[in-house]
Amino acid sequence: MTPFEQSVADAIEDATAALDHKVGLGTIRQVERDTLAMLIAAAIGPGGEERSKATAAASLAAEAVNELLNFAREGNQLDNTAYSVSVGENLADAFRLAIDAQGGPEDEQEAQFYAAALRYLGRGVAA
Repeated sequence: MTPFEQSVADAIEDATAALDHKVGLGTIRQVERDTLAMLIAAAIGPGGEERSKATAAASLAAEAVNELLNFAREGNQLDNTAYSVSVGENLADAFRLAIDAQGGPEDEQEAQFYAAALRYLGRGVAA
């Protein structure tokens, strides 16, 4: 990892920790996550869009995996709150961002899955 990549990773980790503390739930609300992603993209500058999307995808996937692990470990604490974030939505959005970061779907099957993820997320067409 280059020094630049390490400093960006450190900034993301610090910002995530700060937002987690602010929210007090151990998760980042969608608006705060999107704002953080935009600030990171602006700091990286031109040519960093794919890396920014990859970082956002990794963050969403990690948050979803964390929720699944918490549920597996702790179970459903309350009747209607099995998850504090939408695991399916986070994974679908992480998939979308990962495909965007790689420059689009690699084959027809991936394109169909990508289109299904967009429909699920209510986006209809590729961004």
